[in-house]
Amino acid sequence: MSPPGRFIATSLRQLTRRPALPVAGAFIGGIFAHPFVGQSPGTVLVLLSCATVSSLALVRRATFGAFALLLAVFLSGMLLGHLEMHRYPHAHISQFATDTPRLANLEISIDRPPRVLTAPFDARRPLPPKQVTLASIVRINTWDGWQDATGKILVQLSEPHPMLQQGQIVRVMGMLQRPAPAQNPGQFDWAKYYREQRILASLTIPHAKNVKIIETRPLSVVASLRQQTRQLLAGGFSPARSLDHALLRALLLGDSDPELRDVQEQFRKTGTSHHLAISGMHVAVLGGVVYFFCRLICLSPRLAAGVMIGFVILYGIVALPSPPVVRSVLLCVTLGIGVMMGRGVDAIQCLSISVLAMLLYQPLDLYNAGFQLSFLTVLGLMLLSDPLTRAMRHARDDPDARVAASFVGRTRFAIFRGWIDDAGIATLAAGLVAWAVSMPLIALHFNQLNPWAIVGSILLAPFVFIALVGGMAKVLLTLLWPTLAPHWASAAARPVDWMRAVVEWLGSFPASDVPLPAPSTWAVVGYLALLVLSTRPFASPLMRWTSRIGLAGFTLTILLFPYLTDVARLPTPAGELRVTLLSVGAGQCAVVEPPGGRITLVDAGSTSLPDLLRKCVAPFLRHRGITDVDTLLLSHANIDHFSACAEIVQAYDAREILVGNSFLQSSTENDAVETLLRELVALDRPPRVVVPGDVIPIGRDTSLQILWPPRDCALDANNTSMVVRLQQAGKSILFTGDIQDDAMRELLKSPDRLRSDILIAPHHGSSESLTRAFVNAVDPGTILCSNDRTLTNKQRVFERMVNTRQVLRTNVCGAISITVSATGEMRVEPFIKIQDESASWHK
Repeated sequence: MSPPGRFIATSLRQLTRRPALPVAGAFIGGIFAHPFVGQSPGTVLVLLSCATVSSLALVRRATFGAFALLLAVFLSGMLLGHLEMHRYPHAHISQFATDTPRLANLEISIDRPPRVLTAPFDARRPLPPKQVTLASIVRINTWDGWQDATGKILVQLSEPHPMLQQGQIVRVMGMLQRPAPAQNPGQFDWAKYYREQRILASLTIPHAKNVKIIETRPLSVVASLRQQTRQLLAGGFSPARSLDHALLRALLLGDSDPELRDVQEQFRKTGTSHHLAISGMHVAVLGGVVYFFCRLICLSPRLAAGVMIGFVILYGIVALPSPPVVRSVLLCVTLGIGVMMGRGVDAIQCLSISVLAMLLYQPLDLYNAGFQLSFLTVLGLMLLSDPLTRAMRHARDDPDARVAASFVGRTRFAIFRGWIDDAGIATLAAGLVAWAVSMPLIALHFNQLNPWAIVGSILLAPFVFIALVGGMAKVLLTLLWPTLAPHWASAAARPVDWMRAVVEWLGSFPASDVPLPAPSTWAVVGYLALLVLSTRPFASPLMRWTSRIGLAGFTLTILLFPYLTDVARLPTPAGELRVTLLSVGAGQCAVVEPPGGRITLVDAGSTSLPDLLRKCVAPFLRHRGITDVDTLLLSHANIDHFSACAEIVQAYDAREILVGNSFLQSSTENDAVETLLRELVALDRPPRVVVPGDVIPIGRDTSLQILWPPRDCALDANNTSMVVRLQQAGKSILFTGDIQDDAMRELLKSPDRLRSDILIAPHHGSSESLTRAFVNAVDPGTILCSNDRTLTNKQRVFERMVNTRQVLRTNVCGAISITVSATGEMRVEPFIKIQDESASWHK
């Protein structure tokens, strides 16, 4: 038989021993293909029926019957994915929600314990707390009276209700709408995330008095158990230890907390964020500890396995339900049953069955990054860890030494040292496999590369192990001796402190977080296929080395290109200027990317979007492959234009901050400005004052020309906004800050200086008495406005005042990008495509 024939025969024999594996693969392929169903699910249903009948008719012809069965499974996945994405009941809450908030009166059942969210940890600008929960719709009040309805809904109370709890039926009044999609490139798309969970509506309740409790039902056994477990874990933690408690709760039970924002960011940057999510390792560690303790007290292996199974099931119930938890519990239970029955269990077969079970329940979980990372990493460890470990041990050992060792007795120290070496090699091999499998998926979903992830994961693993065991012991000991809870809390917090210290140290490594453009899905699939093929026992040396060289080349390409070239940057034509007005709500931030020049931000603030850097600016810069910011230009001393300035300077090591003289003068009466200036001085980045007539080059043939305000200007903050003209290839963009009539009057004395192709509208697109004259003097082809969701009356008047010109607002269009080519061709493009074809404009 030829080498390809032997390879195919070997693969078929392995699939025969693991029938769930090809079935799971066919079902997954069908779910991925569900967009091709379109508007014809009936056709797919007919094909499914034919494939099912064919598989039954060909049952005596194994090969053809198996292919017919796999085709039926594939079509089932396609049909189920389509139904999950597009089919909802007639009275679903999505039928009553629109993109625009609408007043609604609902009866809902509280499904999750309400959580009070405070300002992000260490926030510079505290925000009032809000209460959030997930609920099921019971009824909705329509023009025809109360009507039964169905569906899940996100609920947010701007004023927390002290009596609200899980299990209640409440009548609420608030603003109903669909979850908002991502407004900026690179930003997390909450609308897509919730749609995959079949949550298509959200409700914002402005006041606690808008909530009326109708009925309080007793908690279910599961809900009560979860609540009591969390109370036992929290017992004894002082407010000063709240961060340790939040981290331990996330590690042990899968709960998230806004207080962990900074810690989660450190874990993400070091490539160790998987340690914060419950995974197979967490379940295996806790189950293994229980099994070891049972064996220590002389229980039989079968009885110990039974106790371990009971504990793992209980842990899965107590922890928040998620794909990694369910998958890990299923695997541990299956393996435990195998031990109890005295039989070996195929782990890959068990993994395939758990994948099928979870996707039958929630097909769209397949698109979830956590689901993909969880299952593919575990599958990679099962397939590749042992071959890599054997290869590393073979490379380490000297054949002559192995022969000698078989005849010469070894000392206990030598045996212990050999055990340590073997364990170290196995750990390193597992880390390499996990990193190799997860690397393209992380690049695909998160646009980043963590070259220190293997080292970080291995170094952090012992501390995670100790913290997990300590957290479990904390719950049990607090249950047995509640009066000693503070002592148990202090002991459990110690390994958490060690974890944080290690992660902080790893974050100081150079190049620990490299932006990477997302590879195509087919590239990721090809890479993973090469990864598996490289370990297959090909008889032909040519085939064996071809697969390995291909894998090595692909891996080196991903690893080296971000460091050696500008491949991390999204490709742009040579000589092109790109300006993006981000959608930041009530505020303004524009990112200027000159050709071969310095990345410049014009303003960086918002009063409606908390944590502007991490929720908006940083995702966009990562999407664009930008790792540093050279210049920040702050137009004036209103916090909605500079709230994130200090954080950006610190995170991206900005070289200079440009302000007008009035910005410095306002520090005597503006506490926010005074705080910012103090932080900038502490960062060794004191602002530089610029005045009219200054021209600041930021790239080849690209410059910023300062037009306003003069150094001795004594007007208010809005009217002393910096007016800047950005020039490139004969085209210009005018930034005007929040100027009003007084500043416009002075600028109109020299109208020729104002003429520009694009106008960033004054004061977020608000009208003043001189607005019409000012816009006519600028004579822009398009006007862009950065504003919040709800327009003010002045903003509506502004649109009527300039209705002969194209006006694009970020609340409708999301981020708006302006590109100017080397030849002077200009294009304006909104991130959110709107129906009006004039949204995309060429000149």
